[in-house]
Amino acid sequence: MRLTLLHTSDAHNRWSEAFVNHLHALKTQHHALLLDSGDAIRAGNIAAPLRPESAWEWMRRAGYDAATIGNREFHLTAAGFTAKTRGAPCPLLCANLRPKRPDAPMPVQPVWRTEHQGVRVAVLGLTVPMVTSRMRVAALSAYLFDPPLTVAREWVPRLRPEADLLIALTHIGYTQDCLLAEACPELDVILGGHSHTPTDAPEQVNGVWLSHAPPFCKGATLLTLTRRESRWTLE
Repeated sequence: MRLTLLHTSDAHNRWSEAFVNHLHALKTQHHALLLDSGDAIRAGNIAAPLRPESAWEWMRRAGYDAATIGNREFHLTAAGFTAKTRGAPCPLLCANLRPKRPDAPMPVQPVWRTEHQGVRVAVLGLTVPMVTSRMRVAALSAYLFDPPLTVAREWVPRLRPEADLLIALTHIGYTQDCLLAEACPELDVILGGHSHTPTDAPEQVNGVWLSHAPPFCKGATLLTLTRRESRWTLE
């Protein structure tokens, strides 16, 4: 089995024609899955845009397959969260976010599954907790975050049997991603963001490939993986 991943993170709406065209060309050339680790849009944490974010159109043109939300895509009100994510061109992921009420809209899903190049892929989304039950702001929020590592420990054993390639697409920062690799060695790849600390090359932590892309549309990470026996190796 062989599969290529193309990864970006923390664009903060610095998209440009040249960057998006290059992403699309790389995706086409390598038949890659194009994934993003969040903070793609312009709006700040408490802002609510009046029209769809321009980032979504850039990402549609690039051909993104899935993205995890960052803190910029989240809003504590249902109306604000819906406004920020309206127009997203691909599934938005976050497994550690839950609504306080069953009727609250959920613009995100915990996992994205696909079969690509004959490989069964499962992508688990995790985001830095913005509102937890212990915070005072929780009383005003329509949503609560659970600890990412706790949620990952629940999801990963369930996803492992059904996936040839199991990816955590995260917006929790490099240090937390290292702890995630230690907590969930069943993962194959962690593609992360939030801390703006790009890895010079993909690293292996506890047997899990870990990579952070450059922020602000300064670059992307292209990873070609080949499965030998039960493990994925990096070309």
